[in-house]
Amino acid sequence: MNTTNENEEVTEPCSYCGRHNPDRLPECSGCGTRFEHSAPPVESEPKRKSKAIAVCLALLFGPLGLLYVRASTMAFTMIVITAPFMLTRTGGLWIMIGIRIIAAVWAYFTVVEHDETPNSGRDAKRLLNEAARLENVDRAKAIAAYEEIARLYPNTAASKEAKGNIESLARQA
Repeated sequence: MNTTNENEEVTEPCSYCGRHNPDRLPECSGCGTRFEHSAPPVESEPKRKSKAIAVCLALLFGPLGLLYVRASTMAFTMIVITAPFMLTRTGGLWIMIGIRIIAAVWAYFTVVEHDETPNSGRDAKRLLNEAARLENVDRAKAIAAYEEIARLYPNTAASKEAKGNIESLARQA
């Protein structure tokens, strides 16, 4: 049993090296193993943007609508380019319509581009499904696929699932 002061919490020792964690750190200060009490790693994946909202905001607010898709540099550039026309009131309506259409197109393609960027959660899930399909066909390939997932996505739910599946397949063999 741990001996502690009245104001000190009892902590479980590290499952790997046995060192205690009085500071409640997420990982062991001795060996780096993740403690069970700590929250799982948070994947900092930004929320997906809606194409329809991006286009509507750009059509309504022109370059300011680009701030929704975090294209602030392009928004600033469009404002700087159109400012002289707006201040001198030459070509005002056509410039406003044109810049809003350009902003809407830019916003649409910015959202489409961000949808195609790698997403570790989505990719890991896809690889886990492919490895699961291999289990009945070729166990050796399935184990190799699970080992690759554990290597590519360390300390994630996907790697834990892959390691569990490896152990399960090894017991079945």
